[in-house]
Amino acid sequence: MSDQTPESGYRLRGDAPERLVLNGATLFGSWRGIPGQANLIDARPYPFPLPRAIRRLRLKEWQAIQAGDSEWFLMAVLYDAKFTSMASLDVWNRAEKRAYGFRRLFPGSRFSLPESLSRGETSVGGSGDRLTIATDAAAGSFTLEAHSKSRKNPLDLALRFDFAPGKCFPSSACMPLGLNRAIYSTKVLLPCSGTIATGGPAHHFDPASASGILDDHKGYYPYRLRYDWVTGFGTDASGRRIGFNLTDNQVRDQATYNENRLWIDGRVDALPPVKITRPNGPGAPWIIQDTEGMVDLVFHPEAGHQIKVRLGLAEIDYEGPFGRFEGELRAASGELVNASPLYGMGEEKRVRM
Repeated sequence: MSDQTPESGYRLRGDAPERLVLNGATLFGSWRGIPGQANLIDARPYPFPLPRAIRRLRLKEWQAIQAGDSEWFLMAVLYDAKFTSMASLDVWNRAEKRAYGFRRLFPGSRFSLPESLSRGETSVGGSGDRLTIATDAAAGSFTLEAHSKSRKNPLDLALRFDFAPGKCFPSSACMPLGLNRAIYSTKVLLPCSGTIATGGPAHHFDPASASGILDDHKGYYPYRLRYDWVTGFGTDASGRRIGFNLTDNQVRDQATYNENRLWIDGRVDALPPVKITRPNGPGAPWIIQDTEGMVDLVFHPEAGHQIKVRLGLAEIDYEGPFGRFEGELRAASGELVNASPLYGMGEEKRVRM
């Protein structure tokens, strides 16, 4: 059991701790900044002792990046579920309505994700495709590189994200799934620069109008994992960088612990719990609302992508469309933010693993 007293409310409270687990006990909370070490592997997540190797098998981990501007949107992820792992890149040319990218599934744990964003690099590939995410918070940047030698859809991607103080405002959360069993997540909206080429002239991302969101995630999810999620970003009429993250997952007491955030240029606000409904299925509009009048959005899918895996005791059922938003978000100051300039994606994920 955690030796920390729970905080009341979902607000961000102070700076992230140096370590998330101390003497086997997990520190729950929501903070500004990033933890020194997301060392969930050191926790005692179950009421009976388990060797470190067994705990590692139950710890699902991923690093994901969404990035783009008014012409392009992309989602890159390195996902380590231990029994299987994945490197995936989905790229959507919004003007031409054309998709690029690749997905590589590997048996077992093909790579290891770092415990700290201070510095680390993970790279994996196969069959002419490669995806690399390198973080260096101490140097104020991180990078995403991807290459595909596909004859039909060749792709070269090299992006840099500005992690310097004053350029981005990260927030992190460690949230309970059980008495000492947790999900950790750091999310941050950042300026994006770099290029993408798909067989023709390269497209250049201008950091004044291009953005990215980093998601660093670890969790002792149950055998049946479930979550709903949407994220979006863009610039408003006055040129401010706007972004949001909204999740409904298996966390206990989401009124106290959640990872829902709104970024408006120089600040990040916490948002209340939400519910995501799809009255007519994942290809039709999604409704995202809270009960406090802070979130009232409709997500309109434009480009769908799915992952369906059936491996006996393991199963992945995933819908992750890209699309546009409409509606409003309310900041902590009371300001209403128009979501129409924002573009992003949603996920409906159901996993047995």
